[in-house]
Amino acid sequence: CRRRGRRRRRGRLRRLRRVRRSLRNALVRPLTALALAAVPRLYMVYMKLVYATSRVEPGDFPHLHEIIREYDGAVGLLWHEEVFTVAYGYHHLEFRPHTLASLGTVGEMITRMLLRCGFVVFRGGSSSKASRRRTGVVKDMIEHMKTHREVIYGITVDGSQGPAYRMKNGGILIAQACDRPVILARTWYRRAIRVKTWDRTAIPLPWNEIRYYLAGPYFVPEDAHTQEGLQRFLLRLEDDLIDLAARSYRELGQPLPSNLVKRSAAEREALLAPAD
Repeated sequence: CRRRGRRRRRGRLRRLRRVRRSLRNALVRPLTALALAAVPRLYMVYMKLVYATSRVEPGDFPHLHEIIREYDGAVGLLWHEEVFTVAYGYHHLEFRPHTLASLGTVGEMITRMLLRCGFVVFRGGSSSKASRRRTGVVKDMIEHMKTHREVIYGITVDGSQGPAYRMKNGGILIAQACDRPVILARTWYRRAIRVKTWDRTAIPLPWNEIRYYLAGPYFVPEDAHTQEGLQRFLLRLEDDLIDLAARSYRELGQPLPSNLVKRSAAEREALLAPAD
């Protein structure tokens, strides 16, 4: 009797799981399609409101147009926390950047936002999930920059999973392979909502103050073909991008995040140590 009772309970559980799976499969596809259609439109409406009601200070960011013309392109590096503003914010200053977006549903949604703002998007990204990566995407970006005029890449150098304020070297490698300069970019705002993500993504609010910051151009040094030279250049850029972010926090009256700090001497020594 007990065995029969256990079998009946297991049977009910299996049927319940099948029902739940069927409902999930029936709902996910139409809801995903609705989100893919609606979210990019809502993003554009919201960002137009933010920029229409805010004081926008481009600073020396328009100088980037001159850098792109003079050097036939550039590779722009920025922190992931400002990613929400990247699509509309660069479009607002009449740039047409190229960037990365991961595969998968979220990547598709982000791609649609970027395309609405005139971006050229490469799919593959640097996601930690294999299903959201595509091998060879960096090679494709290098080939594209070499064969197209005045390409400006915008790359979040601590994405897609962090750690925050720690630079990865993909953008530098693209600049090195294409013989293009690197620039450091920053867009920040006085008032924002911080999302509970690994980077605490900032969403600017309407009736705001929005400032753009630019540093560079930087040129990849000749010794960057060695691991030590590459890491030394990366540390220089990382330090300067941290300084740029800290400047934006101070000028807009905000406390600095506790993790917006440069690497310790021990971390630097480990990065610059020769490979075994």
